Amino acid sequence: MTSQPALTVVVPVLNESASIEPTLRQLVAQAKIEEVIVVDNGSDDDTAHVVQEFAIRHPKVVLLHEPVRGITFARNAGFDKARGDIIARTDADTVVSDEWGATILGFLAENPDTAAVTGLCTYHDSPVGFLLRWGQRLMIRTRQLGGPVGNMYGPNMALRRTAWLQVREHTQHRADVAEDLDLALCLLERHLRIEQLTTMRAQTSARRRRTSPTRQWQFQMIGLRTLRDHGIEPRLVDRVVVTLAWLTHTIQWPIYRWWDFGRRRFSLHPGIERVSSVGR
Repeated sequence: MTSQPALTVVVPVLNESASIEPTLRQLVAQAKIEEVIVVDNGSDDDTAHVVQEFAIRHPKVVLLHEPVRGITFARNAGFDKARGDIIARTDADTVVSDEWGATILGFLAENPDTAAVTGLCTYHDSPVGFLLRWGQRLMIRTRQLGGPVGNMYGPNMALRRTAWLQVREHTQHRADVAEDLDLALCLLERHLRIEQLTTMRAQTSARRRRTSPTRQWQFQMIGLRTLRDHGIEPRLVDRVVVTLAWLTHTIQWPIYRWWDFGRRRFSLHPGIERVSSVGR
C-alpha cells in the first residue's frame, strides 16, 4: 500500500503571544499533520517564548526565525523548511477544523492533477459572524462556491511541494503585493490547478474589520495592483467585486470600532487596533 504524503503546516506570526496557542493546539491534535513550522517574523512580544514552551510539550512544532519583515519572507522561509510533500498554511489567529488535515490529504490523493487547494473561513470572534456563515451556506447551496478557482485564501490553503518548487522563484516579495493572490497567479501561469473545497474549513479572527475604511481601501487596491504585476488588467467585474467588498467593510466598521476582540464584548476602550496576525 502506498503511504499517504506527509503534511507540513506553516504559520507565519508577528506579535501573537496572546492567540497562538489555540491555533497550535488544534494543529498538533491532528494525526494527519506531521509537522508545524511557526515562523516568527520579528515579534516584539514573547511570541517566540510561548512557541518554544509549546514545542517542548509537542515535538512536531518547530520554531523558525525570519528577521526580514514581510509575510512573503516569512511564508517562503517556512515553505522552504517544510519536510512534507504537502505544505499548508494558516495564520496565528485562525483555528482549523478537526478534519482539516485529513481533508487536504484526502482530496489531493484522489485528485493528482490538482496542485493546490483552498478552503472557507468564518469568524470565531465577531458579533455579526452569523452573516458570513449564512452567506456561505447560501452560496454553497446555489453552487457558487467550490471547484476550480483563480485565487487562494492565506489562512486556509495548501499546495504540493512540487508545485511550490515550480513557482517559488517567481513569487514577489514587495509589501504592496497580495501574497496569496500572487502565489495563485504564479501557479495558474504554469497551468497548475487550484481547487476550492467547501469542506476545508477554518475560523479566523475578524480583527481586520476594525481597519479604517481608508486603510481598507488601500488594502483592496493591493489586489488590483497584484493583477497588474502579472500583466492582467483588472476587468470591470474585478473592480465591482473590490468596491462591494470595501462597501461591506465600511458598513460593518462602526460595529467593530467598539468591539473588544479579546473579551468579545462592546467597550468604550476596545484596545489597540490589530490589523492581522501577519502585521498588515
